[in-house]
Amino acid sequence: MTPMPMPLKKMPSASSNNPSRRLREALVGCGAFFAAARRQADPLPTLRDLAADWLHAEQLEIVVPAGTGSLHTNEPGLLCGPILIGRRVIGRIEARRSLPYTEDDQALMVALGQIIGAALEHSAQQGQLDLHYHQSQAHADTLDRLLGFGRLVVSATSSPRQLALELVVQVPHMVTGERAGLLLLPVDDPDSPILALSNGTFSSTERARDVRDHGLAGLVLASREPMIIDETDTDARWLAIRDREQDAPTRCAMAVPLVWGQRLLGALTVTTTQSRLFGTPQLNLLELAACHISLAVHAANSDAYLAQATNTMRDLLHELDLAMAEVSSADPAALSRLQAIQQRLALQQRAIHEAI
Repeated sequence: MTPMPMPLKKMPSASSNNPSRRLREALVGCGAFFAAARRQADPLPTLRDLAADWLHAEQLEIVVPAGTGSLHTNEPGLLCGPILIGRRVIGRIEARRSLPYTEDDQALMVALGQIIGAALEHSAQQGQLDLHYHQSQAHADTLDRLLGFGRLVVSATSSPRQLALELVVQVPHMVTGERAGLLLLPVDDPDSPILALSNGTFSSTERARDVRDHGLAGLVLASREPMIIDETDTDARWLAIRDREQDAPTRCAMAVPLVWGQRLLGALTVTTTQSRLFGTPQLNLLELAACHISLAVHAANSDAYLAQATNTMRDLLHELDLAMAEVSSADPAALSRLQAIQQRLALQQRAIHEAI
């Protein structure tokens, strides 16, 4: 009985070992590497698959950064090569297969390292371009909001209360927050603070007092400095606050004071339910908004005081005219009335000076 021949190990086809054919295949597939780098946030898995097809590898790894592994090995079935950006080695390729590698495979490995390096550099630059694009879009959106904010500031609203409400509604969108509060300290009635909320409502006077005395606004009123609380669960300043929200727990917050010269006008606060959302750019933007609000509130207060002073001066002038007529008619009490009007005018002048 004739023995059956032993099965031979499957050999690669002639076409797969044909240098010209493999070179053409490599050139045709070269664009796929850059397409993966351009379209995918993490191109490494696709680059690994493409590289394995190039080398007819059964297993291939792309190691970035290069680490301490050797690029030279005598292990059968293992071919290693560097990933290069220019002359800088940024990683390595490790390819394994059961068939031995040829000089053509080694040449393809060198080209492959340069192509993958260029693709990874392209991916990194594409990511930076995308980041710059999104930042420019965010900056354009911020400028649009600042423009609308500025138009409210110069709208000459004579009511500080209504102005505060119109302004605070815009603040969360400007600094990527969820809720905002604008606390005002009226000069003529400091014990009746006003708290405008970004949901378009006013809180009660009692609530406003609690925020002023025991809330986040109270912290910046005492320090006169902007502040960020990254994580409320671990920040001692927040844990010491007696007045906190119950319906939507705050995880991250920031606040800035409203000042005009040495005078405290109030405080602006923004909170969110996300941890570590705010950073220096958001705090700077909030402080910029607070500067605009301080200017607008001061202007509204001044306009209100000037309007009130105008009415008071008109009434006093009318009384002065009457008193002068009485003096002319030799009324004995007219002189006393003139002195009282003089005192009221002096008080009014002092009030205007303090307000402005």
